[in-house]
Amino acid sequence: MHTGEMTTKMMKNLRLRRMSPSPQTRTNLGSCTNSSSSGRLFYRGRKSTSCNNLHHARFYNTCSSLPRQYLDAYDAQKFDSSTHQRKDVLFDPIDGKPPPPSNSSRTKQEEKQDKSSHDFEDSWLESHLQRWRADPSDFDSTWPVSSNELDDSTKTKSTTKRILWSNWTEELVRDRDKSPILFEYDNLINDKSKNMERRLMKALYQFGLVLITSTPSATDSLPEEITTEETKNAINANESAEDAILHLASMIGYHPLQTLYGSGVWSTSSYSSFYNKDNSDDQKINASTADSAYGSTSLPLHTDMNYISNPPGVQIFLMVQPATAGKTSDQESTTITSHKGQSVYLDGFAAAERLRIENPDAFQLLASTERRYRCIDDEEGWHLEACGPVINALPRENGWGPVTSIRHNDLDRLPDLPPFSLSEDESKCIAFYDELRNAHEAWDNILRRDEMRLVIDLKCGDCVLVSNQRCMHGRYAFDTSSFPRVVMGCYVGMDELNSKWRQTGMLLS
Repeated sequence: MHTGEMTTKMMKNLRLRRMSPSPQTRTNLGSCTNSSSSGRLFYRGRKSTSCNNLHHARFYNTCSSLPRQYLDAYDAQKFDSSTHQRKDVLFDPIDGKPPPPSNSSRTKQEEKQDKSSHDFEDSWLESHLQRWRADPSDFDSTWPVSSNELDDSTKTKSTTKRILWSNWTEELVRDRDKSPILFEYDNLINDKSKNMERRLMKALYQFGLVLITSTPSATDSLPEEITTEETKNAINANESAEDAILHLASMIGYHPLQTLYGSGVWSTSSYSSFYNKDNSDDQKINASTADSAYGSTSLPLHTDMNYISNPPGVQIFLMVQPATAGKTSDQESTTITSHKGQSVYLDGFAAAERLRIENPDAFQLLASTERRYRCIDDEEGWHLEACGPVINALPRENGWGPVTSIRHNDLDRLPDLPPFSLSEDESKCIAFYDELRNAHEAWDNILRRDEMRLVIDLKCGDCVLVSNQRCMHGRYAFDTSSFPRVVMGCYVGMDELNSKWRQTGMLLS
């Protein structure tokens, strides 16, 4: 076997061992039992006076593809109606220990009794079957899509698919008749029925990107002498920029995510960042600026905070003050350009799917190789590191299932190490680095394509919600000689975002 093929296969096996679950079948031990060793009575969790019917409609046999044991365990009677925790888990009521092993085996009659009260909705069965099957076609569709996939009025419940997008332009996303991601701030907060909020959550799940216009942009932290006339005229005095950002954070994820960059709202301009402000106790509020986002150079496409174990789920960007077109310089000349910090976005799931089709070997390697990311701030005193593959996908016996997250920032990525098993074979180490470099170049080749990149010249009051574990963001360079470019925002946790999606009533695979 060629050494390159051997390395790829080895990395795949390592990846599958790392990710593949090893479920164990658990038998139902009955309502309660006496321990032969202690004489104590073991209970199944907490008792409840009633039990809600969690799933309705058709009998479970309509979906014979799901294991009967799985459906038995999901019986509504086995869950507490108030806490929604399982009641069929046996433990000692005094010390919480599990019961000793039982030598008795269950009879077929007992097993038959387990399926007497099953009643599941078709949509529930469908979503669980899709999750088990892990077929990418169950999770994703490609833009453009039919109006049915965007329509919220349908009464038929079905799994919401992610829509992989490309060939988007600023003209499209700002078109009120055609854009699937365009919202207006006042319409969101004044909608008592919450229909607009549900539409927002669905759009964020389907596309990983939402544009909200006319968002309040007033902030006391930006001095008047460095504020442009456009920014002054666009200010909405009814609500501050900080309050609007926190309002949106509560809508999509309950509250802002606490990070080492600080709590609440941050700003990418030193003129308005909270780390320059003093609180009521005259204590300086510190927040790190050890990041290229605080400069004026261009930023390559990336996802944020790959150096923590579970990166944020959403990043909220509010354009408080756009940069003005001005001068950019290099070592040889200074020229007037139209580059003024335009924002760039890209659907990482669409890029991964493109790579899967065009270069399966590169997809395999980027999905199976752990890369390490780092952030060091000497002034604030922290050193963060975490690792994960660039493309995180569900493993399947015959390849890879749907992509679940993207972790990409070449500026924070550390050098790679091959598997230790290759340490004594120089030729295999060389093959590892050659293959990984070629795979990353294939990935970069997709990221640089204009049809994959959405470039938007954000205006004052434009707010973008970016699904951070899916969509990448970047920016063009801008001039800082006159007025600062000011973007404010916050993070929302991935777990909080998933919770909001489920609470909205969406069926997620």
